[in-house]
Amino acid sequence: MLIIAKSITALVQAQRLASEQDSVLLVESAVYAAISQHQAFSYLKGLNVSVLREDLQARGIEERVSPSLNKVDFGGFVQLTTQHIQSITLD
Repeated sequence: MLIIAKSITALVQAQRLASEQDSVLLVESAVYAAISQHQAFSYLKGLNVSVLREDLQARGIEERVSPSLNKVDFGGFVQLTTQHIQSITLD
Protein backbone atom coordinates (compact mmCIF):
# COMPACT_ATOMS: atom_id res chain seq x y z
CA MET A 1 0.00 0.00 0.00
CA LEU A 2 1.07 3.58 -0.63
CA ILE A 3 0.35 5.77 2.38
CA ILE A 4 0.31 9.48 1.56
CA ALA A 5 0.79 11.61 4.67
CA LYS A 6 -0.19 15.28 4.44
CA SER A 7 0.55 16.38 8.01
CA ILE A 8 2.58 15.40 11.06
CA THR A 9 -0.60 14.03 12.68
CA ALA A 10 -1.18 11.91 9.57
CA LEU A 11 2.39 10.66 9.84
CA VAL A 12 1.65 9.26 13.31
CA GLN A 13 -1.28 7.35 11.79
CA ALA A 14 0.88 6.20 8.87
CA GLN A 15 3.46 4.80 11.26
CA ARG A 16 0.80 2.62 12.88
CA LEU A 17 -0.63 1.44 9.54
CA ALA A 18 2.54 0.78 7.55
CA SER A 19 4.04 -2.65 7.12
CA GLU A 20 7.40 -3.63 5.58
CA GLN A 21 6.09 -3.77 2.01
CA ASP A 22 4.31 -0.40 2.21
CA SER A 23 5.65 2.96 1.11
CA VAL A 24 4.99 6.29 2.80
CA LEU A 25 5.00 9.51 0.80
CA LEU A 26 5.32 12.79 2.69
CA VAL A 27 3.52 15.74 1.08
CA GLU A 28 2.32 19.18 2.14
CA SER A 29 3.24 19.97 5.77
CA ALA A 30 4.35 16.38 6.51
CA VAL A 31 7.57 17.10 4.60
CA TYR A 32 8.94 18.92 7.67
CA ALA A 33 9.36 15.51 9.33
CA ALA A 34 12.05 14.75 6.71
CA ILE A 35 14.45 17.10 8.52
CA SER A 36 16.48 14.95 10.89
CA GLN A 37 16.30 17.60 13.66
CA HIS A 38 12.49 17.67 13.57
CA GLN A 39 10.76 16.00 16.52
CA ALA A 40 8.68 13.84 14.13
CA PHE A 41 11.73 12.47 12.27
CA SER A 42 11.77 9.49 14.63
CA TYR A 43 8.36 8.44 13.25
CA LEU A 44 10.07 7.62 9.95
CA LYS A 45 12.35 4.96 11.42
CA GLY A 46 11.80 1.59 9.80
CA LEU A 47 9.51 2.97 7.09
CA ASN A 48 10.11 3.13 3.34
CA VAL A 49 9.74 6.92 3.00
CA SER A 50 9.74 9.22 0.00
CA VAL A 51 9.28 12.99 0.11
CA LEU A 52 7.67 15.12 -2.61
CA ARG A 53 10.39 17.44 -3.91
CA GLU A 54 7.98 20.18 -5.02
CA ASP A 55 6.61 20.51 -1.47
CA LEU A 56 10.17 20.68 -0.10
CA GLN A 57 11.03 23.41 -2.58
CA ALA A 58 7.84 25.35 -1.82
CA ARG A 59 8.89 25.45 1.84
CA GLY A 60 12.57 26.16 1.15
CA ILE A 61 13.78 23.07 3.00
CA GLU A 62 15.00 20.75 0.23
CA GLU A 63 18.64 21.09 1.30
CA ARG A 64 17.80 20.25 4.94
CA VAL A 65 16.22 16.85 4.24
CA SER A 66 17.94 13.76 5.59
CA PRO A 67 19.96 12.02 2.86
CA SER A 68 18.48 8.71 4.05
CA LEU A 69 15.14 9.66 2.48
CA ASN A 70 14.17 9.43 -1.17
CA LYS A 71 13.11 12.70 -2.85
CA VAL A 72 10.63 12.25 -5.70
CA ASP A 73 9.05 14.65 -8.18
CA PHE A 74 5.49 14.31 -9.50
CA GLY A 75 6.68 11.63 -11.95
CA GLY A 76 8.04 9.67 -9.00
CA PHE A 77 4.72 10.15 -7.23
CA VAL A 78 2.95 8.58 -10.20
CA GLN A 79 5.48 5.74 -10.24
CA LEU A 80 4.79 5.03 -6.56
CA THR A 81 1.06 4.85 -7.26
CA THR A 82 1.63 2.34 -10.06
CA GLN A 83 3.84 0.17 -7.80
CA HIS A 84 1.13 -0.17 -5.17
CA ILE A 85 -2.33 -1.60 -5.85
CA GLN A 86 -3.87 0.33 -2.96
CA SER A 87 -3.25 3.81 -1.63
CA ILE A 88 -4.60 5.88 1.22
CA THR A 89 -4.27 9.59 1.90
CA LEU A 90 -4.14 10.73 5.51
CA ASP A 91 -4.77 14.41 6.34
